[in-house]
Amino acid sequence: MHGGAESGAPVSPLKWLRELGPYILIIGAAIYFYRVASEISYTEIPGQMGPERWPKIIIALLIAVCAFEVVRRIFVSVRPRPVSDAASEADEGFSQQMEAHPLLVAAATAATVGYLLLFDLVGFFVATALYLVAVMWIGGVRRPVFLGLLSLAISFAFSFFFMKLIYVALPLGEGPFARISLIVMKLVGAN
Repeated sequence: MHGGAESGAPVSPLKWLRELGPYILIIGAAIYFYRVASEISYTEIPGQMGPERWPKIIIALLIAVCAFEVVRRIFVSVRPRPVSDAASEADEGFSQQMEAHPLLVAAATAATVGYLLLFDLVGFFVATALYLVAVMWIGGVRRPVFLGLLSLAISFAFSFFFMKLIYVALPLGEGPFARISLIVMKLVGAN
Protein backbone atom coordinates (compact mmCIF):
# COMPACT_ATOMS: atom_id res chain seq x y z
CA MET A 1 0.00 0.00 0.00
CA HIS A 2 1.06 3.56 -0.55
CA GLY A 3 1.18 6.56 1.71
CA GLY A 4 -1.31 9.15 2.77
CA ALA A 5 -3.23 11.37 0.44
CA GLU A 6 -0.14 13.48 -0.30
CA SER A 7 2.95 11.33 0.06
CA GLY A 8 2.66 8.11 -1.97
CA ALA A 9 4.80 6.28 0.69
CA PRO A 10 3.72 3.05 2.44
CA VAL A 11 1.14 3.59 5.14
CA SER A 12 1.47 2.18 8.63
CA PRO A 13 -1.60 0.86 10.41
CA LEU A 14 -1.36 3.81 12.80
CA LYS A 15 -1.48 6.22 9.86
CA TRP A 16 -4.54 4.40 8.45
CA LEU A 17 -6.17 4.66 11.86
CA ARG A 18 -5.39 8.37 12.06
CA GLU A 19 -6.68 9.06 8.54
CA LEU A 20 -9.78 6.85 8.56
CA GLY A 21 -10.55 6.35 12.25
CA PRO A 22 -12.52 9.55 12.87
CA TYR A 23 -14.75 8.92 9.85
CA ILE A 24 -15.39 5.31 10.82
CA LEU A 25 -16.13 6.40 14.39
CA ILE A 26 -18.61 9.01 13.15
CA ILE A 27 -20.28 6.42 10.88
CA GLY A 28 -20.66 4.05 13.85
CA ALA A 29 -22.16 6.77 16.06
CA ALA A 30 -24.44 7.90 13.24
CA ILE A 31 -25.75 4.36 12.74
CA TYR A 32 -26.55 4.22 16.47
CA PHE A 33 -28.37 7.57 16.35
CA TYR A 34 -30.24 6.51 13.20
CA ARG A 35 -31.58 3.52 15.14
CA VAL A 36 -32.51 5.83 18.03
CA ALA A 37 -34.35 8.15 15.61
CA SER A 38 -36.22 5.15 14.19
CA GLU A 39 -37.66 4.48 17.64
CA ILE A 40 -39.30 7.91 18.03
CA SER A 41 -42.95 7.28 18.74
CA TYR A 42 -45.64 9.64 17.49
CA THR A 43 -49.17 9.68 16.18
CA GLU A 44 -49.01 9.59 12.41
CA ILE A 45 -50.83 12.36 10.53
CA PRO A 46 -51.67 11.51 6.91
CA GLY A 47 -49.81 13.67 4.39
CA GLN A 48 -47.25 14.93 6.92
CA MET A 49 -43.78 13.77 7.82
CA GLY A 50 -43.15 12.43 11.25
CA PRO A 51 -40.69 13.96 13.71
CA GLU A 52 -38.17 11.21 12.99
CA ARG A 53 -37.82 12.06 9.28
CA TRP A 54 -35.38 14.99 9.47
CA PRO A 55 -33.01 13.47 12.00
CA LYS A 56 -32.87 10.33 9.84
CA ILE A 57 -32.24 12.31 6.64
CA ILE A 58 -29.47 14.36 8.26
CA ILE A 59 -27.88 11.25 9.79
CA ALA A 60 -28.04 9.41 6.45
CA LEU A 61 -26.32 12.36 4.76
CA LEU A 62 -23.65 12.36 7.48
CA ILE A 63 -23.04 8.63 6.91
CA ALA A 64 -22.84 9.16 3.13
CA VAL A 65 -20.34 12.04 3.45
CA CYS A 66 -18.12 10.09 5.86
CA ALA A 67 -18.27 6.95 3.70
CA PHE A 68 -17.34 9.01 0.64
CA GLU A 69 -14.36 10.48 2.47
CA VAL A 70 -13.19 7.03 3.64
CA VAL A 71 -13.37 5.68 0.07
CA ARG A 72 -11.68 8.80 -1.33
CA ARG A 73 -8.82 8.61 1.15
CA ILE A 74 -8.29 4.90 0.48
CA PHE A 75 -8.35 5.46 -3.26
CA VAL A 76 -5.87 8.35 -3.11
CA SER A 77 -3.61 6.45 -0.71
CA VAL A 78 -3.34 3.24 -2.74
CA ARG A 79 -3.08 4.91 -6.14
CA PRO A 80 0.47 4.61 -7.44
CA ARG A 81 2.04 8.00 -8.11
CA PRO A 82 5.23 8.86 -9.96
CA VAL A 83 8.07 10.03 -7.74
CA SER A 84 8.35 13.30 -9.66
CA ASP A 85 4.74 14.23 -8.75
CA ALA A 86 5.33 13.60 -5.05
CA ALA A 87 8.54 15.66 -5.10
CA SER A 88 6.92 18.61 -6.87
CA GLU A 89 3.99 18.58 -4.44
CA ALA A 90 6.41 18.59 -1.50
CA ASP A 91 8.03 21.70 -2.96
CA GLU A 92 4.69 23.46 -3.47
CA GLY A 93 3.22 22.40 -0.10
CA PHE A 94 2.67 25.54 1.90
CA SER A 95 4.47 27.93 -0.41
CA GLN A 96 1.27 29.22 -2.01
CA GLN A 97 -0.26 32.17 -0.23
CA MET A 98 -4.01 32.55 -0.02
CA GLU A 99 -5.22 35.75 -1.59
CA ALA A 100 -7.06 38.06 0.77
CA HIS A 101 -10.07 39.90 -0.56
CA PRO A 102 -11.31 41.99 2.36
CA LEU A 103 -13.54 44.15 0.15
CA LEU A 104 -15.30 41.07 -1.23
CA VAL A 105 -15.78 39.73 2.29
CA ALA A 106 -17.17 43.10 3.40
CA ALA A 107 -19.50 43.19 0.38
CA ALA A 108 -20.77 39.66 1.08
CA THR A 109 -21.30 40.58 4.73
CA ALA A 110 -23.24 43.69 3.69
CA ALA A 111 -25.35 41.58 1.33
CA THR A 112 -26.12 39.17 4.18
CA VAL A 113 -27.13 42.03 6.51
CA GLY A 114 -29.28 43.49 3.72
CA TYR A 115 -30.91 40.08 3.23
CA LEU A 116 -31.81 39.87 6.88
CA LEU A 117 -33.15 43.44 6.95
CA LEU A 118 -35.28 42.98 3.81
CA PHE A 119 -36.54 39.53 4.79
CA ASP A 120 -39.83 40.70 6.37
CA LEU A 121 -40.45 43.50 3.87
CA VAL A 122 -40.03 41.60 0.60
CA GLY A 123 -40.64 38.04 1.82
CA PHE A 124 -38.49 34.94 1.74
CA PHE A 125 -38.67 34.20 -1.98
CA VAL A 126 -37.78 37.67 -3.26
CA ALA A 127 -35.18 38.33 -0.54
CA THR A 128 -33.48 35.01 -1.23
CA ALA A 129 -33.43 35.60 -4.99
CA LEU A 130 -31.92 39.08 -4.53
CA TYR A 131 -29.40 37.80 -2.02
CA LEU A 132 -28.27 35.01 -4.33
CA VAL A 133 -27.83 37.43 -7.23
CA ALA A 134 -25.79 39.75 -5.00
CA VAL A 135 -23.53 37.03 -3.63
CA MET A 136 -22.93 35.47 -7.05
CA TRP A 137 -22.18 38.93 -8.51
CA ILE A 138 -19.74 39.63 -5.67
CA GLY A 139 -18.20 36.21 -6.36
CA GLY A 140 -17.46 37.20 -9.95
CA VAL A 141 -20.38 35.81 -11.97
CA ARG A 142 -21.22 38.46 -14.57
CA ARG A 143 -23.86 36.79 -16.74
CA PRO A 144 -27.20 38.48 -15.89
CA VAL A 145 -29.47 35.87 -17.48
CA PHE A 146 -27.63 33.05 -15.72
CA LEU A 147 -27.71 34.96 -12.41
CA GLY A 148 -31.44 35.62 -12.69
CA LEU A 149 -32.44 32.09 -13.69
CA LEU A 150 -30.20 30.39 -11.15
CA SER A 151 -31.25 32.63 -8.26
CA LEU A 152 -34.95 32.12 -9.10
CA ALA A 153 -34.48 28.35 -9.38
CA ILE A 154 -32.63 28.13 -6.06
CA SER A 155 -35.17 30.40 -4.32
CA PHE A 156 -37.99 28.27 -5.67
CA ALA A 157 -36.23 25.08 -4.53
CA PHE A 158 -35.68 26.52 -1.05
CA SER A 159 -39.30 27.63 -0.90
CA PHE A 160 -40.45 24.13 -1.85
CA PHE A 161 -38.11 22.59 0.69
CA PHE A 162 -39.14 24.82 3.58
CA MET A 163 -42.85 25.27 2.82
CA LYS A 164 -43.80 21.88 1.41
CA LEU A 165 -41.38 19.44 2.99
CA ILE A 166 -40.71 20.75 6.47
CA TYR A 167 -43.73 23.05 6.89
CA VAL A 168 -41.88 26.20 7.94
CA ALA A 169 -43.91 29.42 7.87
CA LEU A 170 -41.79 31.88 5.90
CA PRO A 171 -42.34 35.65 5.75
CA LEU A 172 -44.56 36.58 2.82
CA GLY A 173 -43.55 40.22 2.60
CA GLU A 174 -45.80 43.23 2.20
CA GLY A 175 -47.89 44.56 -0.67
CA PRO A 176 -46.90 43.19 -4.09
CA PHE A 177 -44.23 40.99 -2.52
CA ALA A 178 -46.91 39.15 -0.54
CA ARG A 179 -48.68 38.40 -3.84
CA ILE A 180 -45.46 36.98 -5.28
CA SER A 181 -45.03 34.82 -2.18
CA LEU A 182 -48.61 33.55 -2.44
CA ILE A 183 -48.03 32.62 -6.09
CA VAL A 184 -44.87 30.74 -5.11
CA MET A 185 -46.78 28.98 -2.32
CA LYS A 186 -49.39 27.88 -4.82
CA LEU A 187 -46.70 26.66 -7.23
CA VAL A 188 -44.98 24.57 -4.55
CA GLY A 189 -48.30 23.22 -3.33
CA ALA A 190 -48.09 24.76 0.14
CA ASN A 191 -51.33 26.74 0.15
